[in-house]
Amino acid sequence: MNAAEASKALLLLILATGAYAGLRLLQVRLKPEPELVRKLFHISGGALALLLPWLFDRMAPVLVLGVVVAAALVALRVVPKLRSGFGQVLFGVERQTVGELCYLAGVCLLFGLADNDKLLYSVPLLILTFADTMAALIGEQYGKLPLDMSGDRKSYEGVLAFFLSAFFCVHVPVLLWGGAERLESLLIGIDLSILTMMAEAAAWWGLDNFIIPVWGYMLLKSLLKMNAAELAAHLAFVLTLGLVLRAWRRRTTLGDDALFGATLWGYVLWAVGGWRWVLPPLIQLFLFAATTAKDPVDRPRVFRFPVVLSQIAGAFFWLLVYRQTEAQAVFLPFTACFGANLAIIALVRHARLEPEVPWRKTLSRSVAEGMLVVVPSVLLMRGFTPTALLDIAAGLLAVYLGAIVFRRVQPALGSVPIDAARWIRQSIVVVGVSPLAFGIHYGVLRGLSLADVLNPMKLL
Repeated sequence: MNAAEASKALLLLILATGAYAGLRLLQVRLKPEPELVRKLFHISGGALALLLPWLFDRMAPVLVLGVVVAAALVALRVVPKLRSGFGQVLFGVERQTVGELCYLAGVCLLFGLADNDKLLYSVPLLILTFADTMAALIGEQYGKLPLDMSGDRKSYEGVLAFFLSAFFCVHVPVLLWGGAERLESLLIGIDLSILTMMAEAAAWWGLDNFIIPVWGYMLLKSLLKMNAAELAAHLAFVLTLGLVLRAWRRRTTLGDDALFGATLWGYVLWAVGGWRWVLPPLIQLFLFAATTAKDPVDRPRVFRFPVVLSQIAGAFFWLLVYRQTEAQAVFLPFTACFGANLAIIALVRHARLEPEVPWRKTLSRSVAEGMLVVVPSVLLMRGFTPTALLDIAAGLLAVYLGAIVFRRVQPALGSVPIDAARWIRQSIVVVGVSPLAFGIHYGVLRGLSLADVLNPMKLL
């Protein structure tokens, strides 16, 4: 970081410290509602973050700022004297949340993704700063119609406030600086507002502070390339998808917040990658539902949004890579994530329903079920070609490895664990094995050995 960047970073830190001290003084003197003080901090942080692309043209100083602010926030959280004093600006609200750290991570990643495109950076951040704040404040004061969600208490009134605020955060900048016509900017505003509203409604523990800017960026980048007819078709698609999933809710073990998340995820895939990218998660969802519908043990279980996140964690990374590079090759590891997820789910179920069956046979059957996602998805993307056969073979190895690693690391497999630790283990395993499919594909095409394939530097 050079001297000019250091001085700008120092100025931002001074402004942030002054804003935080002012909020603490307001809290001590006037004693407003803790939620109001927290949201004022949210707005002041967002306003300062909006300045970043005008002050810096590279990532390094933004990361340094992020690390410094993160260290300060962690200190406010974990040091008792700080938490009971200055930390009350953030932690005066009794709530389990990592929102402040998700906010930092979301802003830093958004800055890197936008690559100095001020519109792509500013619009998602405006939504996060103002629409999210309005949803919280309106919902807190006037929310009478609660949503059936776990985690944070949310209401229809708060969701509506988010939508209206987000619409103006999108429509005005896109109309004035996005080069879009009035009708296009109107449709982009409606589309993006509905979709980020779903993200805010689904997420809890403060995860919306990360999801809204990143998904907002991906969607906005895709929507800006469309004409009015395409935008209208996309709006019709997301509304139809939401109605279908809502009507289908009694046939699935997903809660309402998870259905919001699944609807949003399906639309993001279609908007960014096209209909072929929707197939792998859709196949996994329907195969899982078809299996569990006949099993009464599964019916009382309601899976929430974090379970959906655990299922899409690895795939989300590959979709983001595709959004930045438009490299079709990443469709294979993207698909392998869903194949591995389905194989692991099948492995758990078979371990409970058929404990007497040898584990190798159970493993083979589970992997075969996972390949029901990989094979049709790859063939529809590539056709019946040698490259498709190579992709299927690479996907098979990734799915098999994911299932066998999960069997090793997950205790009490036959009890059908559904605690947070199980979903975290599953997502880590899937994230870990999906690059193997990508590596094998490129390794074979380039004539590399297995040792070379396992060396990431050889694939660059």
